[in-house]
Amino acid sequence: MHRSRYFITFCLFISLLCIQQQTRATELHPPHGQQTDSVILFRFVPSKLMFYSPFIGNDRAIRDAAQLIDNHRKLITEGKAWIVIRGFCGSYPSREQNLRAARNRSNQVKSWFITHHGMKEDYYRTVNTDSAFRGSRDVVALMGLMYAPGYEPKPAGPTPEELQARRDSLEKLRIDSLQAIEAARREQLRLDSLKRAEALQQLPPADSVPPAQPRIKVYQATPWYIKSNLLYDVLLMPSLEVEYRFNERWSAAIEGNMAWWHNNGKHKYYQLATIVPEARYWFKPQGARKGHYVGLFGGPGWYDLENGNTGYRGEGGMVGVSYGYMFPVGKYFAFEAGIGLGYAHLKYEEYLPLDGHYVYQQTDRTHYFGPLKLKFAFVWNIGRWTEKGGRK
Repeated sequence: MHRSRYFITFCLFISLLCIQQQTRATELHPPHGQQTDSVILFRFVPSKLMFYSPFIGNDRAIRDAAQLIDNHRKLITEGKAWIVIRGFCGSYPSREQNLRAARNRSNQVKSWFITHHGMKEDYYRTVNTDSAFRGSRDVVALMGLMYAPGYEPKPAGPTPEELQARRDSLEKLRIDSLQAIEAARREQLRLDSLKRAEALQQLPPADSVPPAQPRIKVYQATPWYIKSNLLYDVLLMPSLEVEYRFNERWSAAIEGNMAWWHNNGKHKYYQLATIVPEARYWFKPQGARKGHYVGLFGGPGWYDLENGNTGYRGEGGMVGVSYGYMFPVGKYFAFEAGIGLGYAHLKYEEYLPLDGHYVYQQTDRTHYFGPLKLKFAFVWNIGRWTEKGGRK
């Protein structure tokens, strides 16, 4: 009964809070002519000039910037607005080096959208500085739009009549919600009273209660598994996989691998990352940690490979089928061996390291059929200790 009261009170509080926040949101609108686009940050590896699209949220920043460009493309191409770019760098020892790096990084970001989204250099307004931006010393910031002198953007937002109608609708929703919650609270109180009365009638006499049995601790396995591919770990590409067993026959897993090693002095890059979800069908059940399976997998990958000369940076996707076998080791662990075959499509950019810069050469694509995965993994079947027996 107490729990139900607390739950109803909590629902009432959340409902009122959400309605109040929605009411306030309808009354807040940006003033006429003010640009409301948020700052979009492109992050760089400290003391490095290369722009990596999957580095610390850069892929999300690229999508946001592309959306901003598409939303205002007509104004940009007509010369009524420009994209404002600011380069920030503070990780080098001298001001001259920081300004040079900020200018180089700004050009790389602009070149990305010139190449992939039809932009031109005339569509930008760029400023570079040797200071940090909100504590970040290695970023290029897309500050939003700057409108041409004499151009006034059209104001957006609902009319006063629409605002009043929305406030009236929210007020009616608030009143209806309060009435519904109160009715539910009363009904829950009635049901709790009936349950207590039935429980009192079903209690056995005191002399018929059986003696308490001793309680024992038992390790109970769950359908969750944590795995690490030892073959990839040896190759300095740490691997982590999480799998969930829906039943004896079906399971789903997602595996991630990443190697992010580099030596700028020798121009060596060994950077790989993959995210591969997989669905599996298990043959004749032999226990929670033993059996054969076949699977269907697919997912994206990114890489940057260089060994002192020509470098290859790109991304791609793969899809294929897998086979594996798991066998137990001890009470809680197991080993899993497997292989995956399929198709991979790779798109990459070829570049050369020259005078501390990375010079773009060409873009190419590769299609590959063959082995895609090789596994010998250490498996932990997550479980928990529970107590059995005794009087409850």
